[in-house]
Amino acid sequence: MTAAAKTVRSHDIEAPVIALIGCGAITEALHLPALARHPAIIAKAICIDPNLARARAMATKFGAAHVAERYQDVMAEIDGAIVAVPPHLHYPVAMDLLAANVHVLCEKPLAESGEQARGLIVKAKTTGTALCVNNYRRLYPSSIKVRDLIASGELGSVRHFEFLWGEQFDWPTASGAYFGVAAGGRGVLADKGSHILDLVCWWLGGKPEVVSYEDDSMGGTEAVAVLRFRIKECEGVVRLSWLSRYANTFEIRGDRATAVGGLFDWNTVDLKRPSGERQKLRLPSKAKVPQDLGSILLDNFLDVVRGRATPVVSGSDVLPSIELLDDCYSRRKRIDMPWYDAWQRVADR
Repeated sequence: MTAAAKTVRSHDIEAPVIALIGCGAITEALHLPALARHPAIIAKAICIDPNLARARAMATKFGAAHVAERYQDVMAEIDGAIVAVPPHLHYPVAMDLLAANVHVLCEKPLAESGEQARGLIVKAKTTGTALCVNNYRRLYPSSIKVRDLIASGELGSVRHFEFLWGEQFDWPTASGAYFGVAAGGRGVLADKGSHILDLVCWWLGGKPEVVSYEDDSMGGTEAVAVLRFRIKECEGVVRLSWLSRYANTFEIRGDRATAVGGLFDWNTVDLKRPSGERQKLRLPSKAKVPQDLGSILLDNFLDVVRGRATPVVSGSDVLPSIELLDDCYSRRKRIDMPWYDAWQRVADR
């Protein structure tokens, strides 16, 4: 941190000191632009990254006042921290911060296991600090409406659930932690799936039972994954891909009505009746584009740090989906790949 930095934690409730730990693509695309909407806060913010040149570049671009290589060096000076490091570091970094009474907004997935997530939740409770998670798709008007349709009984008993999300991986990762050893053997399920499995658990009221989970990892980072699950009377499937474009839709079929939506149609939901009647529900929102919802979540975090609000998405909220990720990876089997098997038989001759 620069020599001009404070040496005690801020008591300015309007402009708390916020650290951005990890200055990769998500910080550049979402967190720093959102903080820059608050001039008094960005002026005191600290960009932290072991690549100090990257931290300086982000601080200069968005107007943050300070940079550091290690979060441990500034924990006594910060009120809140955005944890945007590679996923395998979420747990140790967040645990250190919570133990130091620093409020945390953690990128998804919160942790690599249910055990780790539960540990963070307990630590936040015992220290009286907040643990927020950036599962911002919960804030989509379409997501909220689907939950309301299910909870109110308007769909009836939910019998079938299908979610498809596939597109070529093109995220401008700065760390390279999505693949290989750095990813810890996890890929598209932990990435896209951390959003979708959270919606599954939130919409359906709990963690479903895994019927089967298959992916193409063969021991490495999976790029294609298929989860089949069951909860109450509902049977469901989630299909994910980093390789191919899917329809990118969801369908939740009840015995009274079916809710249909597009993954990126964030403010509309189609309601289909057994009679064939179809109604498009257009949903109001303060956000003009989906990215605005990330800013709304960050604004909530700032109010949490100020003591004015509770988290809109907390560690406890996302725990069922982290446990569901555990269940999937513990039961992973190789997806059927006849093209590979045919090639392997030729290669083995």
